[in-house]
Amino acid sequence: MKKLFRPLLLNLLVVVLAQNSALAMEFPPANVNVVSAKMTELSPVVSVSGTVVSQNDSSIAAEISGRLISLSAIGTRVAQGDVIALIDDKKIKIALREAQANMLNSEARLRFLKSEVVRKKQLFKQKLSPESELDETISEHDIAQGNVAVAQARLDNIKQDLTYTTLKAPFSGIVTQRIANLGEYVENGTAIIRLVEIENSEASVFVPIVAFKFLQKAKQLLVESPLGSGYAKIKALVPVADARSHLMEVRLDMSTFDWPIGLNFKTQVANGPSEMLLAVPRDALVLRRGGTSVFRVNESEKGITTERITVTVGAGMGGLVAVTSNNYNKNIKTGDLIVIRGAERLRGGESVVIKKNNHELVSHFSQTEKAADDKGNQQ
Repeated sequence: MKKLFRPLLLNLLVVVLAQNSALAMEFPPANVNVVSAKMTELSPVVSVSGTVVSQNDSSIAAEISGRLISLSAIGTRVAQGDVIALIDDKKIKIALREAQANMLNSEARLRFLKSEVVRKKQLFKQKLSPESELDETISEHDIAQGNVAVAQARLDNIKQDLTYTTLKAPFSGIVTQRIANLGEYVENGTAIIRLVEIENSEASVFVPIVAFKFLQKAKQLLVESPLGSGYAKIKALVPVADARSHLMEVRLDMSTFDWPIGLNFKTQVANGPSEMLLAVPRDALVLRRGGTSVFRVNESEKGITTERITVTVGAGMGGLVAVTSNNYNKNIKTGDLIVIRGAERLRGGESVVIKKNNHELVSHFSQTEKAADDKGNQQ
């Protein structure tokens, strides 16, 4: 029985292989997108992290002791000068009335002594009063004048304290934290509320100090985060590095980005001189067990076919990366067409069809898959 089944199994296997070969031959050429390799100026770069920060992030403190009777809610957006907290002012208003009364008394005493000085001078001229009495009156007048100044300073101080019971936003921003709560008694200098400016945000990036001279020539950096990417202008360089980390701070202008304060992002900073190198888009790199490679498209009498070239990756900047062929016989030259999309299943030597853009590439794949499904259903 075993001898009888072996020829049948072999025949069946041959038929299956033949059918698969026929299907493979009928499978249409792969569609790809290509770009030309080109010489471009690239610099060795280092990837660093940055954080979006606020120009003003302040803990607003009380300037007078008292009980909190009003406090802005977390998340409240306030403009500069808006009231963000109130402290009970009853005791200060009582002290204000007392200071005003003391001021009236001091002024009345000064007016009396001023007239007394005039009267004692006349009496002294008429030799009806000794000089000592005049001197004593003048002294009392000067003391009363000083008392008026002290009373005025005390009154001004209490008026100033009264303004401190109303805390106003020193800048426009958003309330992010209530450090104290309603009803609490706060002392002078106690932090009450945290206010963060969200307009005209900046970014803080710490980079190697060796990148300083290269950053002096740069005007902007490419920043990338989960919320998107774009170019941010370099706002300030701080050429002072920590002795241990050897990192200096770079400030970027993030006012054109709608990114929240505290968001982390990535950026690349040049840390070496630039040079002209042969570059291709990063999307052209195909990573496999055998190493990194790119696929070059060649045109011949047989049509358009692909050629796999293993490469060594060099300096990169933005979406471009320098490549060097590992095979002397397969050097990549300026103008060579390199596959950037559709290379996932390529092995080299296949026929391909060049599409102008990614939309045409995706549309082709959907139509091919539909045709394959229809063919399978018919069978």
